[in-house]
This record gives sequence, structure tokens and C-alpha cells, in this order.
Amino acid sequence: MSQENRKMITATVISDKNKNFRVVEQKIRVIGHKLYRKLVNKTRKFHAYDEENKTKVGDVVTIQESKPYSATVRWKIVSVQETQEVAEGVE
Repeated sequence: MSQENRKMITATVISDKNKNFRVVEQKIRVIGHKLYRKLVNKTRKFHAYDEENKTKVGDVVTIQESKPYSATVRWKIVSVQETQEVAEGVE
């Protein structure tokens, strides 16, 4: 698969507990629940490889389809679009 034909997705980092792997979440759409009439967010999660280990929770990143790095990791982080400033815990 050539570089031009690979899928690109914009998503938000939701977990950075692993050393070089991140869990990112893409918001697909908002739908109404049939019974309860409540709005529900539909999302998809992806496991992505972060080569430089520079992303944190809350960052908006662009991921690209790539070779399998492990059993679940099949995407890599290409660029960071926005960084999220995490506030210190206030008691």
C-alpha cells in the first residue's frame, strides 16, 4: 500500500499510559435514542503508534493507516494539530 492511498483520520487522544502507543477516539455523529429520546455520541477507538512519545491526553492528532505494530495497533500518529494544557490538581 503506497503512502497516498492510506486512510487519514483526525481524532483525540484519550489514553497515553503505554510507552509508545496511544488510544485515540474519533467522534462519528450524534444520534437520538429511539426509546429515551436522548442524544448519544457515536465514537470509534483506534490504537496508534507514537514514535516520538510526544502526545498527551486531550491532544487532537492526525493518524494514518500503517503496517501492524502489534495485535491491535495498525495506525501511526502523523501530526499533532492541537495540544491540550492539563491543569494541575486543585484541592
